[in-house]
Amino acid sequence: MDLDLVFNELSINSPAENIQTARFWMLTLIQTIRTAVVAGARRILRTYIDLNSILISSDYPIARWRNDPNVDLEARRYFRVLTTRCFPLTDLPEIDNKIVLHEFLLMHEKAYGLGVAYLLESLAVSFQSEARWDVNEIDQLEMQWISDDGNLSSDFIQVKHACNPQHVNELHEWIVNRLRTGIQSGEDLWNRRIELFPSLIFCENVKKEILYLQAGQPLLRQVVKRLFEIEDYCRNWESGPFDPEALSFKTTRESEATMNKYEKERTFTCQGNIEIIFRWHGRITPGAWRIYFDPEAGPGSIYIGYIGLKLPSVDYPT
Repeated sequence: MDLDLVFNELSINSPAENIQTARFWMLTLIQTIRTAVVAGARRILRTYIDLNSILISSDYPIARWRNDPNVDLEARRYFRVLTTRCFPLTDLPEIDNKIVLHEFLLMHEKAYGLGVAYLLESLAVSFQSEARWDVNEIDQLEMQWISDDGNLSSDFIQVKHACNPQHVNELHEWIVNRLRTGIQSGEDLWNRRIELFPSLIFCENVKKEILYLQAGQPLLRQVVKRLFEIEDYCRNWESGPFDPEALSFKTTRESEATMNKYEKERTFTCQGNIEIIFRWHGRITPGAWRIYFDPEAGPGSIYIGYIGLKLPSVDYPT
């Protein structure tokens, strides 16, 4: 799956104090985008707002910067080409649905662009307007949604980010891996499972759900992301018991009450005819999907029993 760039609209909440600073912001943003494109990202900037109308300083919108003779001509030309390939976020129906059902906040501010970057597992880019953007990962983005019980739930998630070329260089390995492991569809994921996830043992049942995942679906990227997180854990798990705290996402062990009532629904066949009871699961956010796994094959290996909608439990029987 291609790697797009997504503009963080929060980075323009505080315009520059003067035109000179505004010009520096624009030049740095263009250099950041160029560096990302050289690294493999598409020269496509997805944005929530019309870039040309943005005020980067008092009485100095980007539209005026584009015609400013004091600005490097090559930079202005590059930006003109970029704006012809500037895609709104409204042409992603799967994203629109997720944004409706989920809200993304950064320090209590709505963060639409950062939320979309998370859903697409893309690179967010910002103006170098505040110290908080001088990081290669935003790690305090809060995602809120209404859970199965009707209550408001939330989780903190991470988004890869750049506001200068150095950040892109620091993320080079992530970009390479993100492009190398780009999965085109659920079928592609299943066919390449041994190549991409040599430490994971997939039950045949997993195939049923993921085959329906299509290219461009944010859910596909999140399934792939979760599998790589488990794979990375396995590669570092050389000895000792399974440690759920060492995984990079929150996991839950099913209660005894749930297992007593719904053990059959969590029993899947792996490696021919071995029946395994899956007691552990993790969320695939956003949405109601879960990944059910079992660490008994370890150290170094984990069974993947089911990926799909949350299985029934005593708290949520349907």
